[in-house]
This record gives sequence, C-alpha cells and structure tokens, in this order.
Amino acid sequence: MKLRYDARAVQDLRDIRSYIAAQGAPDAADRVRRHLRARIDRLRQHPMIGTVASIPDIRILPPTRYPYRIYYTVRGDELVILHIRHTARQAPGNLTA
Repeated sequence: MKLRYDARAVQDLRDIRSYIAAQGAPDAADRVRRHLRARIDRLRQHPMIGTVASIPDIRILPPTRYPYRIYYTVRGDELVILHIRHTARQAPGNLTA
C-alpha cells in the first residue's frame, strides 16, 4: 500500500518532535517519532485496524505507548495520514477525506 502524508501530518510530526525536544528531551523526541512511524508502517500492512471516526472515511489509530492518535483515510491502494494529535487535545474538526 502506498503511503502519503497530508501537509498537516508532516507539520504535526515536526511540532511533536520540536515540543518534546524543547522540554529538554531530544532523545525522547526521537523515540516518539520512531514509534509513530512504526505505527504508521503497521497501518500500511493492516489499514483497517483503526476505529471508524464520526467523519465518513476517516479512521483513528488509537495510542499505544505514547498518547498520540493517528487520523487517516484509505483511498484505493493509498494510505493517507491526515493528522497526528495528542490525546489531551480535542479531536480536529477540519479533517476531510
């Protein structure tokens, strides 16, 4: 399955890493980023493992080790990562598939 990151998701990954690194934990920032990428790689193999969101065609991969939800959609043979959001934040209201 092809993988594509929406511009928001790319910025989310940058922001997550920057925030954690700014808190004095650059190694932790790298661990979180590697973990998120591993989860996304798993999605490529099993794209339907996420739960269905309230928005049609959007799925959510719930957090495991770190508190980040991955919002995504599947379009044919393409997995599109839409957003990556900390669980303490409200769900994004502007997702489109």
